[in-house]
Amino acid sequence: NTAAAGHVLKGHTSWIYSLAFSPDGRTLASGGWDEWIRMWDVETGRERVVLEDHKSEVYCLAFSPDGKTLASGSANNSSVVKLWDVASGTEQIELTGHGNVVHALGWSPDGRWLASGGYDRMVRVWDVNGQPGSAALQATLGGYNHKLYSVQFTSDGQQLLTAQADKVTRNWNLAAWDTTGLKPPATGKDTADPKAATVVSVEPGWVHATAFSPDGRLLACGYGRHQPDRSVVGHVEIRDVASGRVVSDLLGHRNFVHSLVFNSDGSQLATGGWDGEVRTWSVTSGSELSRTPAHDTPILAVAFSPDGRMLASAGYDQVVRTWRLS
Repeated sequence: NTAAAGHVLKGHTSWIYSLAFSPDGRTLASGGWDEWIRMWDVETGRERVVLEDHKSEVYCLAFSPDGKTLASGSANNSSVVKLWDVASGTEQIELTGHGNVVHALGWSPDGRWLASGGYDRMVRVWDVNGQPGSAALQATLGGYNHKLYSVQFTSDGQQLLTAQADKVTRNWNLAAWDTTGLKPPATGKDTADPKAATVVSVEPGWVHATAFSPDGRLLACGYGRHQPDRSVVGHVEIRDVASGRVVSDLLGHRNFVHSLVFNSDGSQLATGGWDGEVRTWSVTSGSELSRTPAHDTPILAVAFSPDGRMLASAGYDQVVRTWRLS
């Protein structure tokens, strides 16, 4: 099966590295190496607003649960997190402290906490408390050996899950913390003891992308395996977070898998590869549901709409494409 083509969204002038749908599915945000964030009307494909205040590449985007705030993370020369008012397109606050690329963002279900992680091997937890203009750093989580690809709160807000580039995950139990200030229980200091986290390590190996399922029970890892003829076969593993056990091996991409995302109920996984294809998979069976030749160049970002009926993809060719799923 092939997904039906929707809109082609043009405006970026360099690689597009991040995509995010708003919770109501009406707005799609895109960010990339041109340092701009663009917000699009999903139904019409028209550009709503351009956010131009980042001073370096935009690597990640995440809407707050109520859809009123957009968080963005940037790279190298200006490794900051910015919070934007979605309705007006104005910047609310800039959060500093990361020493390298901010690669991952995750909101708590109630929208009070925002977690950020990246290439400096640190996770920072910010207290937004319903007032993005006054967000403040509440905790710094260390103990990581490699750059971070994913951060995600569980649906009950009691745990924070993180994944490194080497497939090591850490599970921080926030229920044991002093939630009035989100301080680790043992010391009350801003920097948490890494021993406070549950660590699951799988066999050594580097990946290009990671994604947690919405319930936090599964971790998808995307990468590529070099063949004797020097070609690359794309590979996706779905693993049980608690045990590290492989649940599914997904093969089919003809080059590295650089982006992946679960749909909202965790039943499907979408993957984008350097082969320019977008594929969707059944998480339970591991079977391929659709394969779409989406771009002529590598894909760097894929996103599911909240209702799971639409996909967005983007990458080297500087355009965003939307796709309708049957």
